[in-house]
Amino acid sequence: MKNLFNFILKVNKLKAIPRTGLVWLGVENPPTVADHIFRSALTSWLFGGKDNLNIERLIKIAFSHDICEVYSGDMTPFWNLLPKDKKKRKEALKRWIRLPLKEKEKRDKKEFKIEKKSLLKLIKPLELGLKEEIFSCWFDYKRGGTAAGRFFKQTDKMDSMIEALEYLDKKEYSFVTPWWEEADELIVNPLINLFLKTIQNKFYDIKVKIPSNLYDKKTKREVKNLLDFILETGKLKKMPRRIWVSLGVQNPEMVASHIFSLTLLAWVLGQKKKELNMEKLLKMALCHELSAIYTGDLITPYSRVLPKTKKEIKKVFEKWPRLFQKEKQKKFKQDYKKERKAFQKLTQKLPTPLREEMIQLFDEYKTVSTAEARFLNQVNVLTVLFQGLEYQKKDKDLPIRFLWEWTFEKCDDQICFDFIEELKKRFY
Repeated sequence: MKNLFNFILKVNKLKAIPRTGLVWLGVENPPTVADHIFRSALTSWLFGGKDNLNIERLIKIAFSHDICEVYSGDMTPFWNLLPKDKKKRKEALKRWIRLPLKEKEKRDKKEFKIEKKSLLKLIKPLELGLKEEIFSCWFDYKRGGTAAGRFFKQTDKMDSMIEALEYLDKKEYSFVTPWWEEADELIVNPLINLFLKTIQNKFYDIKVKIPSNLYDKKTKREVKNLLDFILETGKLKKMPRRIWVSLGVQNPEMVASHIFSLTLLAWVLGQKKKELNMEKLLKMALCHELSAIYTGDLITPYSRVLPKTKKEIKKVFEKWPRLFQKEKQKKFKQDYKKERKAFQKLTQKLPTPLREEMIQLFDEYKTVSTAEARFLNQVNVLTVLFQGLEYQKKDKDLPIRFLWEWTFEKCDDQICFDFIEELKKRFY
């Protein structure tokens, strides 16, 4: 458990590593690597299901593909090729850099070597089975050894392109040209190719004609609706967690980053529980907080009772609110009704099977009605406590005792208790 804990501690640093390409373009408050991993995993699930791919494998590839950046940093295709002068560098970013084949192969090998070394350093302490699985997923992404690996690489590029379009003004879309050229080189899957054209028609005034002999109306409509859904979930990259804002934490994590942490922790702790359906667990983690897009981030029993001033807020957090069972049930029903309505609104245009699956996962999580939901609810509390302890390292006066009380009220799983013991050893 100690090694798992240290692994999570290091990977959580991705929540503070901004996306390099957008930093170079001068974007204020760009998304982090963790934010990107969250939505690239969600996107691969949405599209992978239409291609009948192994969704568990796709999500694990998504969560493995960039974690080496804890040590290597976010290496874009432009690394070591841009001028140091900011003005010249920004101008260079308007075009895709063409290189001779030998030089390109040499750079690819060097990048592969750096990232491989970083990943092996990161996963070295893990148990053999988990270590091999993470490395296999990363290698699959880098070398495209399976259909899932090749598919994810293409959806990953789409998320990066969408990210650039979301964070840049329309007048700056010339800077997205390199993403388009890279996509043209990489994308071969017909479904992702349709996704690419749909993105272009969404963001640009000049429309691309989509051949009707290749894609029927239903498929085109579904892909358009999937894009709209993905764009909505992008709002979670800009939504700070209410609990940390209320406590006055500087630069708090976004909801997207929290979902990243929860999903990763659910994977590495859940792999010890063979009775759980891992694919279901990972999907549930990815969609458990999506309703926050419309409801805001309802995280603890404090959500309804917070006063207005910072001083009064901190006072409230000094003691865990004790409620009678009837009060708890009333509060749960009110929140559940509100969140479910928001979730239904968010998913209303998705293909029916996908929509029904996501609503079912959301319902199970909120009502704690399955083994996966019971485990994930406990892991969620651990994720919040872990983050709170990280923030308390920087601010000793941060009142997080209530998180410990919440944790002991919610947790009864032995694996979760083992993780709690590691938290105590590390932070106390």
